[in-house]
Parts: sequence; C-alpha cells; structure tokens
Amino acid sequence: MLSASVKAAEPSKAEKQAQNTLKSISSELQSLKQDVVSLNNDLRLMEEKILFPSSTKYSVFLSLRTGKFLKLESVKLKLDGKFVSTHLYSNKQREALARGGIQKLHVTNLNEGKHSITAFFTGLDINGRPVKLAETVDFEKGPAGEYLEIAVVDNPATQEPMFKMKRWQ
Repeated sequence: MLSASVKAAEPSKAEKQAQNTLKSISSELQSLKQDVVSLNNDLRLMEEKILFPSSTKYSVFLSLRTGKFLKLESVKLKLDGKFVSTHLYSNKQREALARGGIQKLHVTNLNEGKHSITAFFTGLDINGRPVKLAETVDFEKGPAGEYLEIAVVDNPATQEPMFKMKRWQ
C-alpha cells in the first residue's frame, strides 16, 4: 500500500515528457517573441527611411534650458501655413526636458526652397499667469536633410522666456 502511494506522488514518464515538451515550446515562443520585436524595429527604421528620405527630411526638436520663467503646457507647430503638430506636456515630460532632454516634435518631407515655420507656446509665467507666445522663422531648405531646434531659454534681464530657433544641417 505504501509503495502505491509513493508511486502516485511521482510524476509518470508521460507527465515528465509533457512537461519537457511544454518547456521547449515556451522557450521557442520566447525566442519567436524576441524575433518579432527585432523585426518590428527593423521595419520601423525601413519605413522611416522610405517615407522620409535623407534628402527631403526635415525634423523639428524642442529643448528647454532652465525654464524658470515659463512652465510649458503646450506647443503647436505651423509649417507653411498648415498646423502639423500639437503637443501637451505632462509634469514628467517637463521634468525630462528640464534635465536636458530633447523632444522630437515633428518629422516631414520638405522640398528645396523657401519655407516658414511658426511655433505657438502656451504656459504659465513665474507668477502663475497664462502666457501665449509665438515665434516664426523663415528659411530656405537645401538639398540635404535639415533639423530645427527650438530652445526655450530664460531672459534674466526681462525675467521672461525667449525662444531661440537654431537650424542644423
């Protein structure tokens, strides 16, 4: 009787084989998941290269330097008279920008020639009053890809925010 209960507690050969098969399938599934993630990343990069060739690519980034005089709440971008991007900021995003982060606001294709971009900023000033500001830059796009950095900086003389737009080629 005792030997029968001990045998019942031990897994049978079929159960062991089923467990090993299950472990093998689980391992293969994890490997397939990693392959899918890798392929998805490769596809995303290929899609970006196809949709935004390096010769026509135009990217707009936002950075925040100090930011004592403006608590940034939102940014809207207007490119050649059309609104192309809007972003509302959370506290975590503002903190990341304040620590030196740079946000990609917009990526598009632009042909060579004259263009205009306007950035509209909303936020709160140092006293908690609402602030609405806009900055426009006219530029001529060359044959290569270009980048525009919009930097929100403090002007200590006026205790107001300023916006510097810097083109990178």
